[in-house]
Amino acid sequence: MNEASLQEVTTLFEEMPPQVIMRAFDDVDNNDIAIFLLMLDTTAGDVNREKSNEIQEILSYSAGDTLAKERAKNTLSVQAQKLFAQFPFERQVRIAEEIIATEMVDRQQAEQIWNDLVAKMRGALENTLFFGNGAENLTKLLAHVEISEQNRLVDALARTKPALANTVSKQLLVFDNLAELPDEAILTLLQVLETNTLALALHNAPEVMQDRFFRNMSEAQVDAVEAASEQLTFEEKRVGEAARESVVNLVRKFAAKGILKIQ
Repeated sequence: MNEASLQEVTTLFEEMPPQVIMRAFDDVDNNDIAIFLLMLDTTAGDVNREKSNEIQEILSYSAGDTLAKERAKNTLSVQAQKLFAQFPFERQVRIAEEIIATEMVDRQQAEQIWNDLVAKMRGALENTLFFGNGAENLTKLLAHVEISEQNRLVDALARTKPALANTVSKQLLVFDNLAELPDEAILTLLQVLETNTLALALHNAPEVMQDRFFRNMSEAQVDAVEAASEQLTFEEKRVGEAARESVVNLVRKFAAKGILKIQ
């Protein structure tokens, strides 16, 4: 293996999601996987030792690439560890048995295993379509769905995938989106939101958000919110995001019931 081969596999590990990498190893013999892992990890060893002359020859770099060499050594060693950790436990046991039993291997056999597995990884990458973040994709697809139906779908997701449902719910409507609410909606919110909640939510919020609410308040309401904001404790300021989420949840609830409209 030359520097180009090592760089190629380093790049593959950087570009391939873990699940795609594992697909490339589905039907690979455990002994081949053991040898591949050992070869990856060997690059992090002391290649200057006398007993490593043959490995040094395989993994040789030009004298001017010392930094790149060290980087590749560390990267590939860590990737070997991560790759092993992703296999199911029972297969880890089988691979571990092969690693223990493998103290040396024919050079040509090792290079063939390396080339074959790199080719499988490359093929897995080339034959995979990437759609990006699933929660973001679902959020975009729900853009024109009635908010009551959005809520029903999120509630259904929460029964089996609570973390995903929570992420989607947060992405469907964020606090900064409230700047786009019509005045009627803002006025509706101001009728039910407590002064302290408003102070927490608007504290350190973008100026456009503060103006959006203040313009729909009476002078007395503005003074009350500003006074409450000045009296916020350090601990209260740290939960400002929770207050903003509560305001967003209220908007979604009111919109689903038709109490206010989201443009």
